[in-house]
Amino acid sequence: MPKTALVIPCYNEEKRLYLPAFKNALDNYPELILYFVDDGSTDNTYRILKNFSTNLTNVKILRLENNEGKAAAVRFGVLESLKEGNVLTGFWDADLATPLSELETFIQKLSNPDVEMVIGCRIVRLGSKIKRKALRHYLGRVFATTVSILLSMPIYDTQCGAKLMKKELATRLFEQPFISAWLFDVELIKRTKEIYGIAVCNTKVIEKPLHEWNDIGGSKLKFSKMLFVPFILLRIFRSKS
Repeated sequence: MPKTALVIPCYNEEKRLYLPAFKNALDNYPELILYFVDDGSTDNTYRILKNFSTNLTNVKILRLENNEGKAAAVRFGVLESLKEGNVLTGFWDADLATPLSELETFIQKLSNPDVEMVIGCRIVRLGSKIKRKALRHYLGRVFATTVSILLSMPIYDTQCGAKLMKKELATRLFEQPFISAWLFDVELIKRTKEIYGIAVCNTKVIEKPLHEWNDIGGSKLKFSKMLFVPFILLRIFRSKS
C-alpha cells in the first residue's frame, strides 16, 4: 500500500465518531495516516481526538479556531498532508457513512497509471448495501443530474464524502480556496475538468460504486440550505479556477 493520507473533517462529532473503526483501519493499513481536522467544534470533539491520537504516530490532529465549513477544513488537512509527501491523499466523512473497508478498492483503482482520482458512488444495486433515506436520494438525483448537465460530464454522484487522488492532482486542486463551504465537491470536479479537458478527464477520474454506504443521522447539512443551491452553483460555474 502506498503512503496514503485521509483527511477527516470534524464539527461537533463527539456523538458520531466511532474511533474503534479508525483504529482498525490503521492496524490493517500501516501506511495509512489520518488527519482529523476539528472545524471549531463547540463540544468535546477536539479533546476526544487528542486522547485518541495519544501514542498513535499515524494520527494527526489539526484544529481551526472557528467553524469555517467542510471545504476549508478539508483543504486545511489536505495541504498539511501534502507537505509530508503522501503518495495518495483524500478525504472521508467522520461518521463513516462510507466504511473504511472500501479504501482498499480505491487504492487499487489508483494503481492504474492513467487514473488520478477515485470518487465514491452510491448506486443501489443487487449485492450492495446502500441505505439512504428516500427524500435525500431523490433530491440527490435531481442535484446530480443538474451538475452532470452543467459539467457536460456523465458523473453520477459528486457529493459522496469519500474521495482519493494522487498527490500531483491534489496539489493543483487544493491550491486555491473554494467558493462554497459544502458544494466544494462540485468545484473539485470542475477544476479537474479545467485541468485535463472533458475527454481526458473522463479517463483520469473514475467513480467507484460502493459496496456499502449508510445514511447516518445527525448531518450538519439541513434541507433549508437546498434553497441556496441554484445561487451557489451559479457562482461556481461563473468562476474561473
